[in-house]
Formats: sequence, structure tokens, C-alpha cells
Amino acid sequence: MRHPVDAGARQRLLEAQRAEAEALRRVETADKGCTSARDRLAAADAKLLEAQRTLVRTSGASRAALLLGVDETTLRRDLRRADQSSDGLSSQVNS
Repeated sequence: MRHPVDAGARQRLLEAQRAEAEALRRVETADKGCTSARDRLAAADAKLLEAQRTLVRTSGASRAALLLGVDETTLRRDLRRADQSSDGLSSQVNS
């Protein structure tokens, strides 16, 4: 790699490298924040689904849907999808 001969060019290169390093640090920090937010959202979704399952077991799907203000078909579908997703994950872990 060639080094700039001119002192001004070297200074501009160093400034550009510093700016690049700072921008990269900011990207990494933002990425960590996004990952953390996704993890918290996944945990909240899991709690919500478990609470919905409990309500369905306690009150039945029709009553649970009425209490939640959602369509019964939608509630059943969402719970079934969550069960299939968790079954898929556990079978991958056990493989």
C-alpha cells in the first residue's frame, strides 16, 4: 500500500480513517440496540402467547376471543402458528 507523500494528504487520510472508525462504532452500537430490542420483543411475544393459551384453556377459545376482542379463527391460528414454530425449533435443537 502506498502512503501519501504530502503532509496534507496524510492528514486528510487520517481524518477520513478516524471518521470511518467512528461511523463503524456507531453502526455496531445501533446493531446491538436492535438485537436487544428484538430479543425483548420475542420475550414479550412469548409471554403474550402463553397468557393467551392460559386464557383459552380457562375460558375456551370462543370466550377468550370475545374477551380479547379478536376473531376466534385468528386467535386459534396465531396460537397454532406459535406451537408449530416452537415445535420446529425444538426439533432442530434435538437433531
